[in-house]
Amino acid sequence: MNKLITLTTSAALLSGLLLVTGCSSGGDDGPAATAVPANAILIDSSEKAETTTTTAVATGNSIVSAFAVEISPTLTGKDILNIAIDKVRNNNRGSSSLATGVAFSEPCLVSGSISGDETETSTSFSGTASFNACNDGFITLTGTISISATFTATDDGPYTVNASGNLTATFSSGSLGFNGFSFAQSGDDSTGAYTITTFTYAIDPSTGGGYLVQLTQPLVGNEYVSCQLTSGQVLITGASGSQARGTVNPDGTAKVEYHSGDGNFVETDNSPLPCLI
Repeated sequence: MNKLITLTTSAALLSGLLLVTGCSSGGDDGPAATAVPANAILIDSSEKAETTTTTAVATGNSIVSAFAVEISPTLTGKDILNIAIDKVRNNNRGSSSLATGVAFSEPCLVSGSISGDETETSTSFSGTASFNACNDGFITLTGTISISATFTATDDGPYTVNASGNLTATFSSGSLGFNGFSFAQSGDDSTGAYTITTFTYAIDPSTGGGYLVQLTQPLVGNEYVSCQLTSGQVLITGASGSQARGTVNPDGTAKVEYHSGDGNFVETDNSPLPCLI
């Protein structure tokens, strides 16, 4: 299984210009707070709490699965991120061995453009890409994604990743915003261990039903085991102050609780849920 940000092939992915996106911590000392979407879901049942918790973590789980972009009739935040990453990875600059300090600007398939810059060494990468109404005939992307990372030259040791940005996808049936995301992870490819300290984003469909995702405890896990996560806590906030909370148990299962706005969490009907990742 891939961990939340796939860096088992860090150097190869980054040298292919994989601009990662992710999410901001639930703490109070991070960047400016990401807002709950105006038409957010009201988390007022066990079913809604369990669905939003598993979906929220699954979105992060495939942030960098750029070799298998998933498209579904109903686009998710994960889909938007993977499409964006795939577009940047498959740019036409002609080489996966990037020079230092390269700026680029290219047209998209139908209309709009993608532009940005990148800097790479054998042990680090940083880059930013802006999607300027980039229309490929299926969706139109607008927004910016950025990443900075460090890793070993042989891709078998410690690494760090930080990412942030905002993206909106417009398609035939509406639009989906993936906003205010901020993400930070460190780990070691030799052991599979990783810790995600920052993980925040707001998912905002034009049809409503969005929510805000934050961490209240770091997510700790190991990508080389079948049930990756061993600790951590994710908080999802919806309309009227309603919230769902997923707390990872040492065996990888998750205790899921919710409240509809009164602050009194109750455990859901099917809690604990099986492995979130």
